Amino acid sequence: MGPVGGRAETIATSALRGEGFAHSDARLQSDPGSLEPVPPENLPTLHAGRAGSSVIVCPMQIERKAAESCGRPVPVIQCGIGRDAIDRAFARIDAMSERPRHVVLFGIAGGLREPCDRETAWVIDRVVDAATGAGANSPTVRLAPPRSLATVAHADAIIATPAERAAFAARTGATLVDMECWSFAQAASARGMAWTIVRGVSDGPLDDMPIEVLDLVDVDGNPKVAAAAAAVLKSPSLGARLMSLQSRSTRALARAQVLLVHMLDAVDGDVVACSAAHPAIIMGGTFDPPHRRHLSMLIEACHALSASSAIIVPAAANPLKEAHAAPAALRWEMLQAALRDPLMPSASAAIMSSSCELERGGPSYTIDTLRTLLPIIQDSTEHGPHAVRLLIGSDALMQFDHWRDWRAILDLARPAVVIRPPHTMAEVRSWLTEFSQRYALGDTNDWILPLDPVELGSTGLREAIGRGEQPTSIHPAVLEIIERHRLYRA
Repeated sequence: MGPVGGRAETIATSALRGEGFAHSDARLQSDPGSLEPVPPENLPTLHAGRAGSSVIVCPMQIERKAAESCGRPVPVIQCGIGRDAIDRAFARIDAMSERPRHVVLFGIAGGLREPCDRETAWVIDRVVDAATGAGANSPTVRLAPPRSLATVAHADAIIATPAERAAFAARTGATLVDMECWSFAQAASARGMAWTIVRGVSDGPLDDMPIEVLDLVDVDGNPKVAAAAAAVLKSPSLGARLMSLQSRSTRALARAQVLLVHMLDAVDGDVVACSAAHPAIIMGGTFDPPHRRHLSMLIEACHALSASSAIIVPAAANPLKEAHAAPAALRWEMLQAALRDPLMPSASAAIMSSSCELERGGPSYTIDTLRTLLPIIQDSTEHGPHAVRLLIGSDALMQFDHWRDWRAILDLARPAVVIRPPHTMAEVRSWLTEFSQRYALGDTNDWILPLDPVELGSTGLREAIGRGEQPTSIHPAVLEIIERHRLYRA
């Protein structure tokens, strides 16, 4: 396989900033006079049709309406207040035909101390369970705008008075309080989903929160109009307090809406945090040309590993192969076209492409690529080498001890092996056993993926194209690029 590497912008996140890889390095143009520039619009990073994208969870109706008006076509689930409501929301998420890779909890919270005063808005960097003291960090927080971060603690009852707020803040270390954050973070993490919490502050550290509000909202988060009218008749001063709270909530949600849009846009195209249970997959190769079996194999591997994300890395030059590949700029353009194929199956993992090896030029070594990409993949080093999997064929596996610094590779990532004919599962298992014994490796049992054998050879496809055929295993948009540049002709 080809190593993966380059600066942070080499994950095509750069395209979201208006940058285009093909314009950034002349080495892509091995024959500049014969190739047309690749326009930035041909460089998508996240292929959202197969990524599952995002979903927003809101406890109350007022929050749902603000989320739905944010200008992004993202599903919104209104669930009600509290832990049980979050369980119901995730039951609905589990029932979706494609599980989203990213879930946002959006709404209002109470401010405990400065700077989280009324009508401010925040992206949550850490949640705390007040009952146990346990905490969890958001996997998307590094994408938040500067000076927008706050910590929220989970309470099962309203923290109503300034004195109660001060005591709760001292006990938890948090600056905000809500009734859903801990359950939300735990449920998302258990499913391998990236999660974000965006909160507007309806009542600040010095405000008194009407404790009656919980009785004025039904189990689904809708206002109970009759109950509110009865409560106001019983206590006329409550009406003014509720109207003030609603006005503050509306203004706080307007501020939070700005952060919501920022986070949705930032996460779309970002590498999701990984773990051993939900690893990031890196797949290298020449992709000369890319075909549908390349991508269907990757998607099958994502499902088999419950992967959080997958990065496809076309090699500049495979050091273990002598064949001359098509120019790098055209292989990159073909890969982007292949990734937009509407006939490809869906995957819950975020599928991205990186140009890092093409930018680096020369022989593509996996160790260089890992050392470049791992700092970009959140939690990849914290969770150890099982959090990143190298998707390779059994043919590449049997040359693994010839790869540059192969032991250092195993310190950073683990192979995820697909059987390729003529190899059989039994043959590869036997080879792995001998390999493990020879080098005193102890964890090769889970290297092989439970997938059907995969034929990935592109030689026959190139020969067919050279004869004037149009193989159905290649996306028509890729064939159009091949025809336009007369690739693979004798």
